Amino acid sequence: MAIHSNYYTASEAQARLGLSKAMFFRKVSQGVIPKVVLPGMKQGVYPRRDIDALALSMNMLFEQYDRIIFSRSTPADQLEEMNIGIRCFGSDFITPLAERIAFQQKSEFTFYSLKVDGEVVGYISMFRLSENLLEDLLTGRKIEREISVKEMLPFVRLEPFSIYIDVIAIDPHLTAHKRHLYAGLIVSRFIDLLLNLLANGYQITRIYTVTATVEGDNLVRKLGFRHLDGKSLAPGRNAYEYVLDQAGIKRLRDFSHR
Repeated sequence: MAIHSNYYTASEAQARLGLSKAMFFRKVSQGVIPKVVLPGMKQGVYPRRDIDALALSMNMLFEQYDRIIFSRSTPADQLEEMNIGIRCFGSDFITPLAERIAFQQKSEFTFYSLKVDGEVVGYISMFRLSENLLEDLLTGRKIEREISVKEMLPFVRLEPFSIYIDVIAIDPHLTAHKRHLYAGLIVSRFIDLLLNLLANGYQITRIYTVTATVEGDNLVRKLGFRHLDGKSLAPGRNAYEYVLDQAGIKRLRDFSHR
């Protein structure tokens, strides 16, 4: 029986998650499994609600893993992505389908979707842009909806460049557990894609993005993005940077493994 109705002991949490002792404590040290030390106690305990939610997500992942696909978006995928984007951000911020298709034709790496049983549950988009346009986006003088096809630059090998993550979106109609699960999966798959690009001669040196929600802030900070203080001039928008030096690449590999 748990020492408190709201917490598990280490052995109880380990059993609930079905992990070996070594794996359990490795995940604790990585911050994947939450741990707290209550007043007057020397040993840490594990919030029951968090452990139960993690166990549920793990079970869902194992059950659905062979039905989950992360791939370049087709026009049909992009239509579903638009609907998700409208539900997340409103129609004013969503690029029309014809332009999205043109983006994908100019740079095959622009849109990637996460699909479960053939249905899009989330997507990510990224661009290579001119320094002037990137600065306008980071400072809020322009929004993502205003990116035009002619302003996009192709990804090229053996030439240093930065990329801009336009959006990471998960369908808000999904339950909280599924949203958290799919958000983690889409980020992990994106990191794998990024590492693969680096291994194949794409010299990506920095990643930039702008967030407009607390959830977005938490996600990019967890990934190790640095907040660019005083950069964004638009209320509610925060600009971030991630440097892809050796330390940055190692951090991404560690995060992907987690």
